[in-house]
Amino acid sequence: RWDSPMFTILPESTPAFEDIFGALYLRKPPPPNQSTQNQPLAPTNFLYELDRTTQDVVSCIMSAQKTQVDGDSIKVPNTTELVSLGRKVSLADLTRARRQYITYTKMHPVEDTARLTTLFVQYLNSTLG
Repeated sequence: RWDSPMFTILPESTPAFEDIFGALYLRKPPPPNQSTQNQPLAPTNFLYELDRTTQDVVSCIMSAQKTQVDGDSIKVPNTTELVSLGRKVSLADLTRARRQYITYTKMHPVEDTARLTTLFVQYLNSTLG
């Protein structure tokens, strides 16, 4: 916590310098958490790749839904994962899911941009399937 340890120093008292020194310099540091960890560095073109990859998957799904029967799995380029939605999905639903995925992935970037397609397909299967 931010107030631990807390030392109260009154004008008429003598500060406990040894205790303060020990609390600041001799104590074991707290374990790292999300607020103190650095975000992994993403490649400079990460957002472009993320946007392009997700848009390609959405376009592929929309064009495949025109010719396939409801419930068929859809093969997407650049991944072995199949999109299994079980029903026809509207462009609005896909766009909403795409936006949510992009927001999440911006906060938690992937080191290997080649996996973006696979991860997006898995996300679609879990949220829309």
